[in-house]
Amino acid sequence: MENKKLAVVVPAFNEGNSIESTLSGLKGIESQLRDIGYTLLIYVVNDGSSDNTAALAQSSGADKIITHKKNRGLGAAVRTGLLATRKDQIDIAIKFDADCQHDPQDIIRIIQPIINDEAEVVYGNRFEKIDYNMPLVRKVGNKVFTRLMATLTGWPLKDSQPGIFAVARDYLAVFHLPGDYNYTQQVLLDAYHQGMRFAHVDVSFHKRNSGKSFVSLKYPVKVLPQLLMVMISIKPMKIFMPIGLVFIALATLIFCWEFGQWLFADAIKPVMHVNMVLGSMLFGMQTLFFGMLAELIVFFNKDK
Repeated sequence: MENKKLAVVVPAFNEGNSIESTLSGLKGIESQLRDIGYTLLIYVVNDGSSDNTAALAQSSGADKIITHKKNRGLGAAVRTGLLATRKDQIDIAIKFDADCQHDPQDIIRIIQPIINDEAEVVYGNRFEKIDYNMPLVRKVGNKVFTRLMATLTGWPLKDSQPGIFAVARDYLAVFHLPGDYNYTQQVLLDAYHQGMRFAHVDVSFHKRNSGKSFVSLKYPVKVLPQLLMVMISIKPMKIFMPIGLVFIALATLIFCWEFGQWLFADAIKPVMHVNMVLGSMLFGMQTLFFGMLAELIVFFNKDK
């Protein structure tokens, strides 16, 4: 029986110092994957590198190298890699960092929930096996966004932005990642609303020897608008309905309060703030109708 296909997507931007070691480590698990029925393929997404990343990836045995002419961001590189696996009808796709912070051996473990039909999306959890002291900004940021994503999805999240995760073919067929930055949160939110199942697997995490993390104090400013876009593109009414109802409720409350004052007190008009009441009511209704229209557009285009 022919082996199933497992592709490791390696986004790389100026990773000339580490790409050879990364691909060598991945090649080291090829026989283990073959033993459990999977053929290993390595897809390197060269995200506009100005160094020799692409050439080194080629000489190190990458099966496919996809190059962005300019640097488009980590999220865009992940999206490009996952789209390539969808086109090639890959059975399991792994996103794996090029900076040697993750252990290729963890791939064998992280695909088990998918093989056992327990999940379609499996995230590594770095915090049980991390071997260095993560910088405070990254640690706090991860905790905040992990809590946020756990609230939005209801999943038992422990780590919302690892450099390694696995997704099954069912998710590859339907995923939608509109943003070019925070791919980890986008995948979680998208997969949840696509009806996928989630699992965590503890993974090793090592100190970075070269390059630098994309996480900074600007991270929330870039992340939150893209999470909002994911929500709007999948479940628009979850965004527009609460906003619309808040403004309708505000208009109703002001109207009832001022009309009551006119009936039982000394107000000279039934409604003193007519423009505020009408404006809030119209804005709320327009927001609801816009959300309904967006929901219909998403519904009729989801299978295209």
